[in-house]
Amino acid sequence: MPVQPIFPEEIPTFSSRLTEAEYALVDVRQPGEYQEGHIPGARLLPLPEIEDHLDELRSTPNLIFYCRSGARSQAAASMAQEALPPQTRILNMTGGFLAWEGNALTDMPRMALFDHDQTLKPSQALLRAMELEKAAQRFYQSAATRAHSPELTKTLETLAKVEQAHAHVLYHRLQQIDPASAPRDFTDYFAGMQGDILEGGLSMEDAVAALGQAQEQAQGKGQAPDKPRNQNNGISTNQQGKAREQFCLGITELALQIELMAYDLYKNLALSHSGTELESVFLDLAQDERGHQRLLARILPKCVD
Repeated sequence: MPVQPIFPEEIPTFSSRLTEAEYALVDVRQPGEYQEGHIPGARLLPLPEIEDHLDELRSTPNLIFYCRSGARSQAAASMAQEALPPQTRILNMTGGFLAWEGNALTDMPRMALFDHDQTLKPSQALLRAMELEKAAQRFYQSAATRAHSPELTKTLETLAKVEQAHAHVLYHRLQQIDPASAPRDFTDYFAGMQGDILEGGLSMEDAVAALGQAQEQAQGKGQAPDKPRNQNNGISTNQQGKAREQFCLGITELALQIELMAYDLYKNLALSHSGTELESVFLDLAQDERGHQRLLARILPKCVD
């Protein structure tokens, strides 16, 4: 099958029609370029190393290669075309990362959260994922206490419940593969978890500080000139509305960034564990995180009156 072009704006629609196991984004730039900014979920395989890793991509039916402008990725795609099964669909992103206008992440995926090595067991991966879900629940609960409106409070509390429900699903998977690791009562087990680190590697302390910053910025936009921050002290209804809007947008964008980092982490872990029993565990987690992103995207329009 010949290498096919794909425009950056076509990728969200293309990927939305597939499960996480059915496609992979491959970034063939150098590590420094990837760290400065990459598409969420993309695996870093620099062009000079690509031939040594093509076998790891053999089970993925759809592969999208990209680089800075499209030249290096075209070379990588041609190498993949020669080495991989003929039914593999290979695409090259036209224009490269320079043409990408969607979400982007900086830094490397925090795979050290899972002590990335060959000794990690599926049960250990699920337990660590549950700890990260607990942190996400705590984040949304903390955000809910700072909300300016009953509607936003309700939305954030719902997201906290979604994170707990996700952890419950992981717990059920854990009971299936390793019953000895999972006591019967999920509620007690989950309540005892610390949840100090979010899925992107952000600490709860830093996340709460970011919430406080978003709150201060929103209050600043709603504050009347030369007046203290008191909602009854010269602040118009319009200013209060703008403050609520800014806080809602700030929280939702922060949450979306955290979920994107979680997706990036799990997708990269799945690709790096290709061909092992951990691959499906991490792909399922990536699929779930993509659902969380869609939920947050639906919230954004509600922030603006």
